[in-house]
Amino acid sequence: MNSPDNLQNEKVAALDRRMAENYLTGHWQTTEEREEDLRPWLWRWPVIYSCLQEAGEVVPLGKVDDPNNRRTVQLRNPAQSRGASRTLGMSVQLVNPGETAECHRHTNAALRFVIESKGTCTTVEGERILMEPGDLLLTPNWTWHDHANFTDAQAIWLDVLDGRLTRHLGAAFHEVYSEGRTQPITKPDGYSKQRLGAIRPRVVNHSNQAFPYAYKWADTKKALEKLAEAGDASPYDGILLEYTNPVTGGPTMPTIGCWIQMLRPGEETRRHRHTGIAIYHVVQGEGVTLAGKRDMEKFEWGERDCFFVPSWCWHQFRNTSNTKPAIIFSVTDRPVLEALGLYREENS
Repeated sequence: MNSPDNLQNEKVAALDRRMAENYLTGHWQTTEEREEDLRPWLWRWPVIYSCLQEAGEVVPLGKVDDPNNRRTVQLRNPAQSRGASRTLGMSVQLVNPGETAECHRHTNAALRFVIESKGTCTTVEGERILMEPGDLLLTPNWTWHDHANFTDAQAIWLDVLDGRLTRHLGAAFHEVYSEGRTQPITKPDGYSKQRLGAIRPRVVNHSNQAFPYAYKWADTKKALEKLAEAGDASPYDGILLEYTNPVTGGPTMPTIGCWIQMLRPGEETRRHRHTGIAIYHVVQGEGVTLAGKRDMEKFEWGERDCFFVPSWCWHQFRNTSNTKPAIIFSVTDRPVLEALGLYREENS
């Protein structure tokens, strides 16, 4: 004779089978699949660069009707088949002398951090913007953009997009420009800087939308050095600056925050963790990052290397040079966490 418990279990099993047949699940079921945790990781520049150079020889730029019409080497986290994280991706793009990356737009927000360029330009919404090493250039979502390299040297830059987030939200759209390979120049050089700089016409922006904008390296480096002279440092990140929306003072873009930090010679930061991922690119210098959710892994980095710290992962930095500062650019999905009330931080 079946006990009451056995009868109950049989009834639950029958219910489970019927729900499974109709693509339903219950919270009492223990068949939940969990994604593998993202891992801290380091991508070394010599390997990235050699792959990029080989791609420059054998991979042509795609046609305008190809949504993947760019020549990029993408950073991939070992825990997933594509992309550095589940929200933001970082890749390194190469445009050879004489090449044009054709015009299109998409709902992904994008930005460029320039590594090498002797005068290559990107055009965003009719404004031509010069690309110089260390510059940060914004391509807000659904803005027309193309790139042209009419110099005698290669142009190389970081591409960061929130494409994995927009695809997850079912909001990924792409459109090619129908009137030629490139868009016409309709605005004077420096238009966005004049319109959105510290002294500007009155601009109303209630939605915290991003603008096509260029943060010049000369200004960034000067601000870092002045802050370092003042000794105004974070115990967890060293000298830290945020690239803010020029109108609202909010995050760089609604889905992507951008930061630049300096570790002074010999500086070692304290350990902390926070929600929101971060992908780092070493602009100059060398050092060590310790990162891990439980056991700390050691990542030794040098100039132009890239590394990744997952959400809620302990991490700290050390500049291994006693004579030269280290400067690191980073991107994060922290603005999304803050907008949803999910950002939190813990210090050790």
